[in-house]
Amino acid sequence: MGSVKSKSLTGSRMIAKACDRLPPRPPVGYRVPSTSTCIYDYPDVHGHVTPAQQRRVMEIATGQSAPRRRPVESRQPSTGEVWRTFTAASSDEVQRVVAAARAAQPGWVALPLGVRLQILRRFHELVYLRRAEIADLLTREVDKPAAEALSTEVAFVLDQARFLIKAVPRLIRSPWFGSASLGLSRKRLRITHEPYGVVGIISPWNYPFMLACSRILPALATGNAVVFKPSELTPSIGELTHQLLLDAGVPGDVIGLVQGDGHVGATLAAAPVDKVFFTGSVASGRSVAMACATRLVPCGLELGGSDAAIVLADADLALAASGLAWGRFTNAGQSCVAPKRLFVEDAVYDAFLSALVGVVQKLRTGSGTDDATDAGAVIRPEFRAVLESQRDDAIARGARVVATAPASNANVFPPTVLVDVPSDSRALTEETFGPLLAVIRVRDADEAITRANASDFGLSASIWSRDVLRAGRLAERLECGTVAINDVLLTAGTPELPHGGVKHSGIGRAQGMEGLAECVRTKGIIADRLSSWRQGWWFGYSRAHRERVDAFLTLAHSTNVVARIAAIPNVLRMLFRPERPL
Repeated sequence: MGSVKSKSLTGSRMIAKACDRLPPRPPVGYRVPSTSTCIYDYPDVHGHVTPAQQRRVMEIATGQSAPRRRPVESRQPSTGEVWRTFTAASSDEVQRVVAAARAAQPGWVALPLGVRLQILRRFHELVYLRRAEIADLLTREVDKPAAEALSTEVAFVLDQARFLIKAVPRLIRSPWFGSASLGLSRKRLRITHEPYGVVGIISPWNYPFMLACSRILPALATGNAVVFKPSELTPSIGELTHQLLLDAGVPGDVIGLVQGDGHVGATLAAAPVDKVFFTGSVASGRSVAMACATRLVPCGLELGGSDAAIVLADADLALAASGLAWGRFTNAGQSCVAPKRLFVEDAVYDAFLSALVGVVQKLRTGSGTDDATDAGAVIRPEFRAVLESQRDDAIARGARVVATAPASNANVFPPTVLVDVPSDSRALTEETFGPLLAVIRVRDADEAITRANASDFGLSASIWSRDVLRAGRLAERLECGTVAINDVLLTAGTPELPHGGVKHSGIGRAQGMEGLAECVRTKGIIADRLSSWRQGWWFGYSRAHRERVDAFLTLAHSTNVVARIAAIPNVLRMLFRPERPL
């Protein structure tokens, strides 16, 4: 018991240190329900961790606790209908899947790269051929309109597969090259990129196909085996993703699937995998990082966002209003990279707000199964309650609602626009994960940048201006991972661009060459062109040896040409006539 107590104490201190910069605690009695990506049932928005939860982190990370086996239900968000139930994986089952992946990975990486890429091509073909099936399932499980499912999830996965087919050979290729150092002129250098081994991937419910594939496909293509835990709110999409990979030719043990809630995710994060990729809340991301820290394995975390959008005075206001309405309210506002804080220059504030209100009032809400629906239901009623609480808090502090879309049923939180929102209201200090948009008047671009950066989050942002060069300069001042100019959300759906955040929004990158590099370890190799040549700086030290080494430094680095020429004789003696070779 003594050792367990010691580990728990250490973990408690580590978590306490990590939480030092968190926002103030919510009001007494307020509790944000856990989301599907939570590892434990603690507040998602603030990320506070109780002592009991600290103990649970360390218990699971050190193998002292097994996950609870809750049934995993697939529900239709707009009706609440449970249409399918899955059995959560036990702790032993998670360990067995990880062990099977470990045994299968050497054979997978030993395959010629062309074979793995051919499987990726087959996956691309299957996704295209079964796109309607994928979109229908996304509609049923997330209430995402089918057109939106096709444009924001299926299209990205197809584009990403094509990108990887071209990018993976560029990463894996490792030619020999020379060194710029004079002392290493005889050497040949090489950098290899090798898979970690077994990668655990814990993916969220809001973009369950796109975000799962954004991690799974590069991990598999670079030779890793994968153990995949989809969100417990979207188990059917997780199952279909797994089946598509099997149908494409990925061996069953190379792509393992474990269903379950956050406790299964915690078990996977603490299992003997070589790296963990997690997408979800800040609080859960900390838990994953803690579990990985106990074993000193790396993790990649894409966490929450409270993204800023800036509308400058020279923006196309109609374009900005249309684009930002879509960016905020698509997927019922349940997007980490949605613009949640909208800063508008004073000169065009009233005109822009009028245009935005006009767009929002025309939005149609309802079930995603209706092709005419613009915004469906939030995924669970308890999440809608959080949004209502955030909206009501802002109103109580002086904010006003200036636009709402018609609500078609009780499960829909209507797209809502707030103005006069105090900076200390929860609508601005917390992540609002749903269709709630705060519009803020600012004097100029400098104030917009300052207020945009005054956040613990830093995932993405957008700038709207006809002067793209100026917008690009302003983008460099924003503290976030990506910036879109005159568009929104697109940075997360561009395979060539790295996606990820700063501050509380995460660690590491997905997508692009940078995201691909997250799936491999680098190894440096150096070899001498002359296999029997002794190095001049090896043992056999003396005063003369020291003078010869100093002469070598003069030859290599002095800016005085005469001194460099004078150093040559001593350098030749060091290389060819060592005074005391051993």
